[in-house]
Amino acid sequence: MRVLLLSDSHGAVRRMQATIEREADCKTVFFLGDGLSDLARIRAGFPDRTFIAVRGNNDWETEYTSYDDFAYKYLEGHTVIATHGHRVSVRSTLTDYLEKAQGVLADIALYGHTHRQDQQTRSGVLFVNPGALCDGKYAVLTLTKTQTDVAFCTCAF
Repeated sequence: MRVLLLSDSHGAVRRMQATIEREADCKTVFFLGDGLSDLARIRAGFPDRTFIAVRGNNDWETEYTSYDDFAYKYLEGHTVIATHGHRVSVRSTLTDYLEKAQGVLADIALYGHTHRQDQQTRSGVLFVNPGALCDGKYAVLTLTKTQTDVAFCTCAF
């Protein structure tokens, strides 16, 4: 299973749409905040995709208050937790997020907020930040029951 990871679009609606079109085999899309209005503009055009989205620190508009700060999904034998990251201080440390992930028995923790692509494993939890879509950065997570692989991508569109 291939999963598209997007974050921090900050108005890059056309880039978001083009990336989702380009990664057509990714039927599950995580959007990790700071651009829920962008996602709202293009989401209906992809009825074959499952979108999992969380609110970022810049998603303050009233219509997005129904989005949570954390999302949880079980995929291919993996428990995935997703957040933007501002609520668990990912700019300075992953310690708080690690505790949150361990508390829900997650083995994959997705986040954005820092605008930097990053992958690291701590205490058995794989942390992945796809980078900022507004800077042309995203990631694809490939999952099987026994393996995970992260591909960091840059879009030229």
